Order: sequence, then structure tokens, then C-alpha cells
Amino acid sequence: MSRHFSRRNFLQASGSAFAGAVLLGGCGGGSSSSTVQYWGAFPSTETEDYFRENYIDAFNALSDENQVEMSVRQLTELAQQTDAAVSAGNAPDIVYSPGPSTVVGYATGAKILELNDYANSFGWRDAMLPWAYELSQVDNTFYSLPTSYGSMVLYYNPATFEEHGWEPPTTKAEFEALCADAKREGLIPVGAGNSGYQAQTEWYLTAFLNMAVGPITLYETLTSGQDWDDDAIVEAITMYKEQLDNGWWGGDTERYFTNTDPDMLTGLANGDVAMYISGTWSFGSMSTFFTDGAEWDWAPLPSLSSDVEPGVFPLAIGTSLSISASTQNADSAAAFLDFMVNDPERSLGYLAATGENPPPVNITADQFPEDADERSVRLYESIPESANLGYTSWTFLPPRSNAYFFEEFDRVITGDVEPREYCEGLAAEFTAEVGERAVPTPFTPEG
Repeated sequence: MSRHFSRRNFLQASGSAFAGAVLLGGCGGGSSSSTVQYWGAFPSTETEDYFRENYIDAFNALSDENQVEMSVRQLTELAQQTDAAVSAGNAPDIVYSPGPSTVVGYATGAKILELNDYANSFGWRDAMLPWAYELSQVDNTFYSLPTSYGSMVLYYNPATFEEHGWEPPTTKAEFEALCADAKREGLIPVGAGNSGYQAQTEWYLTAFLNMAVGPITLYETLTSGQDWDDDAIVEAITMYKEQLDNGWWGGDTERYFTNTDPDMLTGLANGDVAMYISGTWSFGSMSTFFTDGAEWDWAPLPSLSSDVEPGVFPLAIGTSLSISASTQNADSAAAFLDFMVNDPERSLGYLAATGENPPPVNITADQFPEDADERSVRLYESIPESANLGYTSWTFLPPRSNAYFFEEFDRVITGDVEPREYCEGLAAEFTAEVGERAVPTPFTPEG
């Protein structure tokens, strides 16, 4: 199983305030009563209090039969503790996964229950966005319920853009012109770096591949229609290496390995960084950096190829929850999962209050509360309406391939490995995991 921290775990560990919560059933092989034990992990007491009142207490008030008891755990330890419990055969009632690739391993190892009957009973297929339902299946069987989703976007400071006469780029020519101009003006064109969190590299690399080769090529590669060392992938990696060498990402290749995520967000806020490409999990933490009335905004990713439509949204599942195969409380656990996910107004209230990404369910504009941030509303109205949906590595790559994806790319940055050699290694790792049935099911792009 993948052992690296999730994106939100990193932001919490680095001191960035990200508002979100991850839930996990308590260890002990499932309890014999109808009470389901959960661990909750939160970045702040405010978020914890909101979740406890609006999810735990609200669910418990509905029935004396189905009850949830939650204890608070450390956010950075959640995934590893879950993995250890599952491996030891002492699985919690609700099994947490940081994404679908971990679910595949649990499903093929018979560690979690098939959820088709619950999906039919609670109407999850109709409630969920089609791509998310498809992704939650292993061998056409439903195994997990995603409780949050987001994408990769381009963050910018409107005041900085106005000062320099810039507009958010949409094409390769516009992106390259803005990067060159920012470099001349002494700014870091695109904030980037992985100091303290090596997997941060996959944020930028994921976004770049979606911009440079696009969803259709990535889908073909994920479904073995072509290899990861195909010329199109190699050329994209080569282009990214050239931009890194130009100092467009992170300032220069040496500085890349000392920059942190908070460094880049601070630079974005004070005008030292022109753009920052990252996940929408940062929405809830932006107020930490943009203070005293300073504003931030986001734009869809630009295209870096004539073959790619501008505005691709690479999709990411932040949390998937399953039910342990050893639980004695499957019905109670399923009822709580449905309570968490299958009420858009409750989820959007959580989004408005904490910045927590909502589950991938059908949402209408009138369901957003009045106090919801316009930038979040715009995002979660745009994604379901878009036909230009892409793929994030941590959601769609199997575990070993995903680790290779960001770990080995650091050697491309330093010049120790050539782009083609890197791609050949990724292709070999991915092919092996295809043979092990470890690859999540990607949705079919609409291109």
C-alpha cells in the first residue's frame, strides 16, 4: 500500500491551515454492538467541533439503534495506522483510504465488503457523479464511497496580475510569455518545490501532463492503450525539464529542493510568485497567507499543446471509505456513510464553514448556502459541467507506479536520469501492476 501522506496531511504537518476531516472506524475487528467506532482527524478544533455537531451528533439523534462514537486521532498518522490494522487482520469497521488505488488492494485482498447492495438501497449510483461511481468499483463491483473530491487549478494574485498587466493564461504561448515576463521582473513564474514532502512533486507533474498531453492520451496510457514511454509522454517530460531548467518552476532546480508549499503560497500573497499550480485542497488554507484584505483567485489550467483543450480539470479523490470485511456492524456503518455523503446541503454547509471539499455527488446551484465562498461555488459548478476532465496520479495510478512517478522524477530534475529513461522505468512498473490487477478503473474521457 502507498505510505506517503495525503495532500491534506502534508499541509497540516507543514503548518498550513487546511480545513478538512478524515474519518476512520476504530480498530478492534468491529464491535459486537450497533455502535460504530470512528477516529476523526482534524486540522483545527473549529473544524472538529463543526463535524462533531453536524455529522456525529446529528446522526446519533436520528436513531437509538445506529450510533457512532468518534475519538480524535493525529491526521498525519491516519493512513499508516489504517494500513497496519488491515494488514494485521484487525480492521476497523470503516476502512479509510487516501484514494482509489489503496481501495483496489484492499478489495483484491478481500479486506473490505462488496457494497453493491448498499449502493442500490441508498441510491448511490444516482447520487454520485458518474466518473466517481465508476472509479469506486473494482472488477465492476462497488467497494468504496468517496467523501471528498477536488482538482488542480492555477492560483494567482489579482493585484500582482493587475500590476504587471497579466491575464490568466489559457494557451502554451500565453503561459510561456507570462513565465518569461515574470522571470525578467524577478518573480518566480510558477511556485514549486518539495522540501519536507517529496510527493509534492506529483502535484506539478500531474498538472503538467494533463496540460501537455491531455485526458485522452492519459486515458489511453492508464488503460494500456499505449505505454508510459510513448513519444508523447517523453516529449512532455522533456518540455517540463526544460521549463524547470529555465527557472520557471520554483526559481531554479536547486531552489526547487528547498522550497516548501507555505513558502510558495506566501510568495503568491506578497507578489514574489506569479502563479501557483496546486490542488483545490488549498482553498481552505488561503486565508492564512492572504491577510489584511489581500485577495486570491483561481483559473482552470492552461493548455500546453495544440492537441489539448484549455481548462482541463484533473480529478482527485481525497478520501474513500469502505466497510471492513470483519465488521459486525455493516448496516450501521453503511447508514453513516450514506449520512455523510448523500445530503448535498449538509456537505455544502461543511464546505462553506470549513473549506472542506464536498463528496462527488450531483449538486445544483440553489443548494449552495448564501455564505459559501464564490470561488468554491464557481469551482464545484464548473467541474460537473466540464467535458474536459483529467486524471491525477494519486487517484488513478496504482501504488508502486505512483511512488515511482514522483520519487524518480527528482532525478530527472537533477539531470541524473534522462526523460526517456524515466518514462521507460514508469512503463515497466505500471505494466507489472496491470498484471497484478492493481490499477484503478479510470472514467472514459468525453473527447
